[in-house]
Amino acid sequence: MQGRIYISSAFTNIKNVKCKPNKDWLDNDPHFWDNPPTWGICRTDFRKMLDKDDYIFFVLPKNIELPQMIYGYIKIIEKISHVEAFKRFPNKRMKNGNPNGNIITDEFGNYNKYDLGAHKKRFENIKQYYLVGDITESKFIKAKKIKNFASEFLPILKKIFDTNSNTIFQIIGRKGRKLNQLQIHTLLKWLGK
Repeated sequence: MQGRIYISSAFTNIKNVKCKPNKDWLDNDPHFWDNPPTWGICRTDFRKMLDKDDYIFFVLPKNIELPQMIYGYIKIIEKISHVEAFKRFPNKRMKNGNPNGNIITDEFGNYNKYDLGAHKKRFENIKQYYLVGDITESKFIKAKKIKNFASEFLPILKKIFDTNSNTIFQIIGRKGRKLNQLQIHTLLKWLGK
């Protein structure tokens, strides 16, 4: 078992909102709103390396309506392609709203026009890896808990990574960090898993 933690800077809101094109862009990858939880677009490098039983922890960026904290995590149950995901998860397909899914292919395996060009340059790499989460072992954290746990987040990161760094960004960095099994269990225990 291995894991990763990273700051998903595009994910600025945890509300489940259906958006219209060109209004109030909200990232929805990872996609927690319909089961199973999935991760299919961001950080292809991590999605490529992670496998069944691995964990990914998602951290809010700084300076949004909620404090910088873990907003969700996924325990991976399987890794498939976007083409396979399109067949199996109709509730995760991008379709005439923006955004409303995190499957980047259309029914023929081509680039989905409803992504509006956002990931077209990296499409060939992105479409290879789609991570499906275990419904019972993954969690999307509610705003109240995020607020309640936020003051303890930096101290727990300092403990886990054995560092005296002063900010969450200094510890996790722009590229994220690898987690070993003990670090994963420490985070899960802290989050009340």
